[in-house]
Amino acid sequence: MLTRREQIIKWSVYGAAVLALTLLFELTLRDVTLLGAGLFLPPLVVGVMASLEGARAGAIFAIAYGALCDLTTAGAFPCVYTLAFTLAAILCAALAQSLLQQGALCSLAASALTFLVLDALQMLALALAHRAAFGAMLSLTARETLVSCPMLAAVHPVLSHLHRRFTL
Repeated sequence: MLTRREQIIKWSVYGAAVLALTLLFELTLRDVTLLGAGLFLPPLVVGVMASLEGARAGAIFAIAYGALCDLTTAGAFPCVYTLAFTLAAILCAALAQSLLQQGALCSLAASALTFLVLDALQMLALALAHRAAFGAMLSLTARETLVSCPMLAAVHPVLSHLHRRFTL
């Protein structure tokens, strides 16, 4: 069990790492489009954090990170990132604790699940508001997940290294 001081240091280091990963992404890959879909980093971060840290800490991180994403990124409706990331973090933590061992495969599955939850909420909102085509939205979800998941090669090693440093 970490002391309060150690918890503050741990989450400050996590915050700095996520900020550095986000800055690196924004400076290099932000405008890259592959297969007609743009790369998107936040679901990867939430999926990896939830799979490593568990339901409680993962959900708290997801609330904070989702709120920041809601303030800086347009969504289908207000607070979509906060809601989706919190729900996804709980599901990802359950996945990591019951079905898969922590590792790259678990992070990949958790990230894909986070994309699925986020895009399902956005698709629902768009379908209700604009009668958007479900097939086209599902196709975009699959392509966005497919082109974004290779960025796990940068996200997973950084966050898992920090997790090991603070748990051992």
